[in-house]
Amino acid sequence: MAYESVPPGPDEEYWQALLSQGEFPPPPPRRRLSRRRSARSVMIRPQERSTPVSQEGDDADWARAAEDMANHRVLELEIVGCNKGGVLVAYHSIIGFVPTSHMLNLPRLPDIEERLRVLSGKIGETLRLRIIEIDRARGRLILSERAALEDERALRLWATVKPGDVLEGRVTRLEPYGAFVDVGGVEGLVHVSELSWARVAHPGDVVQPGDHVQVYVLAVKPNERKIALSLKRLQPDPWNGVSERFHPGDTVDGVITHVASFGAFVRLEEGVEGLIHRSEISSEPFQDPDEVVWVGKEVRVRVLHVDEPNRRIALSLRGL
Repeated sequence: MAYESVPPGPDEEYWQALLSQGEFPPPPPRRRLSRRRSARSVMIRPQERSTPVSQEGDDADWARAAEDMANHRVLELEIVGCNKGGVLVAYHSIIGFVPTSHMLNLPRLPDIEERLRVLSGKIGETLRLRIIEIDRARGRLILSERAALEDERALRLWATVKPGDVLEGRVTRLEPYGAFVDVGGVEGLVHVSELSWARVAHPGDVVQPGDHVQVYVLAVKPNERKIALSLKRLQPDPWNGVSERFHPGDTVDGVITHVASFGAFVRLEEGVEGLIHRSEISSEPFQDPDEVVWVGKEVRVRVLHVDEPNRRIALSLRGL
């Protein structure tokens, strides 16, 4: 899963000054924090801290943070301070930072004084967070409320999604081998062969990043965090009924879509291609098929054989 990168923060001197002095020093606890816990949640209470909260932190706590980050654990942490860029939270002996861009239900407040007033009002509250960045050398621990919400949505999805489901999603990125689609905190792959019933040279010919699409779930592997999706399975299969539309001996028109050493493929209908074997390209001698046919060439061919179950149609150009 890909999450947005953390926006650049203040320079190092400003950061260290905030951690040592703070624009808003941590107040005494305002209320008793909830005792609720879950297998994937951790509650940090002031009385559980064995050492004062400091930015250096214990080595054991940095190791624990790395483990929590690797396992995508959702943490319930108390806000103990703030600055104009976000809020400070207590993670054992470490002070963590949550940028405002990674907080939920926070209005856009361009006025710094108003932003500080709103953020200071949250001191003492508890946020559900996930660690998204650790820089031990610089003493930085960055957390995100948005990432925690996405993880929880992803967990619900992995628990319920199954092959055959139809999901709403958004195209996030393209690769030569397919398109990745976010279906609710989880990125699934639509392989290039599953984008369309027609031949697809590149995924960008069918979809673009940002497109909202419906996808069909082909396979789910929760342990590997993989989900295989399809766009074409939600469209009518053009091969259905092919044997009723094409018969051996028919003469039909088509367009060359691909030329190989063994022959040439011809598009007869959208999503339906037949093959002219090199032995059926011409009665005249030639070295390579592309000496006779090329991509985009319109041809009239004769149907030799139709195999609908295996999606094969044999064609011939000889004599035509």
